[in-house]
Amino acid sequence: MLYAIDLLHDSEVAVSLEELKSFKLKNYWLELREPSDSELEAVAEKTGIPQACFRTPEIAENVSFRSDSTYGVINFVVVSDVVKSREVYPITIAFTGDFLVTIEKAEYKGIIDLAKARMAKGKIDTPALMVHNILDEIVSNNFVHLEEIEARTTNLEEEILEKADGSAVKALFALKSRMISFNKILWYERGVVFNLRNNQSFMPAKVRSLFDSTHECLTRQVDIVETYREMITDASNLYLSKVSNLINTSIKALTVVIFYLTIITTITSFPNTFATIFGISQFGNTHNIIVFSVLILSTILPLLWLWKKKWLKPDSSAFT
Repeated sequence: MLYAIDLLHDSEVAVSLEELKSFKLKNYWLELREPSDSELEAVAEKTGIPQACFRTPEIAENVSFRSDSTYGVINFVVVSDVVKSREVYPITIAFTGDFLVTIEKAEYKGIIDLAKARMAKGKIDTPALMVHNILDEIVSNNFVHLEEIEARTTNLEEEILEKADGSAVKALFALKSRMISFNKILWYERGVVFNLRNNQSFMPAKVRSLFDSTHECLTRQVDIVETYREMITDASNLYLSKVSNLINTSIKALTVVIFYLTIITTITSFPNTFATIFGISQFGNTHNIIVFSVLILSTILPLLWLWKKKWLKPDSSAFT
C-alpha cells in the first residue's frame, strides 16, 4: 500500500499508482507498507531514485547509508526480539531535500506512528527531520530489549545458583550469542548515525545536531550490552565453579566408599593375615580379647579419621 503524508499539514491519504503520476512530492513523505513490485517501480520512476535502492536487503542485519549528489538511502533494522530469537525487520529510507520515502513492514508500524506523532502542527517538518525522528524512535525502542536482557540474565544467574544443570547453561550461551548479534547491529547503526551527523548534502546543521543525542544513545546501548555480556561470562564461570565443587564432593563420597570397603576387607582378611605374620598355626587359639581389640581398632581408627575430616557425609553447601 502507498500512502502520502503531508509534512506541512500532517495529513495522510492513500495514493493509487495513477494518482502518483501527477503527484507533487515536495514536502511529502511517501510511505510504502509491504509494497508490491509495481508500486516500487512506480515510486522509483516518480522519484528518480533507482529501484534497486528500494529493495530491502535479504540479510536483515544489513545496516548502511549510501548517498548521491541528489539523494540518500538508509538501510536500517528494527529489532523485534533479542531474548527468545534474533528476529529483526529491515526498513529502507530514501530522502532528498524535498521529499522522503520509506519502505517498511507491518511489524513495526507502531514505531512509524510514534515518529509521525512527533510532527509539529502548523510547521513544515523537513524530510531530514523526519529521518531523524524515525531513526531516533527505532533506537529508543532498543531500550525495551535491554530491559528484557537484564531480566533474563538475572533469572539465569538465579537458576545457576539454585541448580547447575545443562538447560540453564544452554539458555545462557544462547542468550550470549543473541546479544553478540544485537551488539553488532548497534555498532552498525551507530556508524550510520555518525555518517548522517556529518552529512552536509541533505542534512541542515540544526538536524545534524539532533543526531548527537541519537549517537550518544546508541553508544550507551553498546556499553550496556557489553556489561550484560560480562555478567553472562561471570555466570558461566560460576557454573564451572559449581561443577568443580560437585566433582570434589563426588570424589569425597567415592573416597568414603573406598575406606568402608577397605575396612570390610580388613575385617574379613585379618585373621589369616595375623596368623601368617605371627606364625600362629591356629588363629582360634589366640585370646579373644586380642582378636576383638585388633578388629575394633582397625574399624574405629578409619572412622575417627573420616569424622575428623568431615567426610562421612557430603557437604550440602556445595549444592546450594
